[in-house]
Amino acid sequence: MTSNVSSNVFSFPTYGKAITLDDQGVYYTMNASTGSIHSIFRLKYEDDWHLYQLQNTSREDEICWRIMAEESGYSLQSMTTEEIGYHFSKPEFAEPKGAWQVIRNSKFGFGKFTPLNRNDPIRHAIIVFSGNEMVTPVLIHKAEEETLQMVEGKVLNQVIALA
Repeated sequence: MTSNVSSNVFSFPTYGKAITLDDQGVYYTMNASTGSIHSIFRLKYEDDWHLYQLQNTSREDEICWRIMAEESGYSLQSMTTEEIGYHFSKPEFAEPKGAWQVIRNSKFGFGKFTPLNRNDPIRHAIIVFSGNEMVTPVLIHKAEEETLQMVEGKVLNQVIALA
């Protein structure tokens, strides 16, 4: 006997873009109120993926790249499909529809969001983890040459020298 009941299992094509060497580079967060750059990050592949943040040092007018990690486990590892599903299946991530790829260490992660609508841009995020839970991702923008020129001269020169 055959059934006319349709299955609730659907096969969707894989459309999420993987994190690749093209994603290396300098990223920044913007202050939505002022439009100014708030924080600067760097994603770099050196035998493993690493995430850095540009921070002040104890010396005045000096900055450096500091690795974003807890005391150990500096390199970023790919999250499994199940882990991504667990973190992003919450109602606040229902729209826009798309696919996440995430690499992370025990505390921080870098996410790449590929929207279902191919006309929408691919987005990136910095993600913080608190124990087993993910804090809301923070949108970051990839810094292009003209964007870096918006940063104050002394910071720009140091960012370029350290990149």
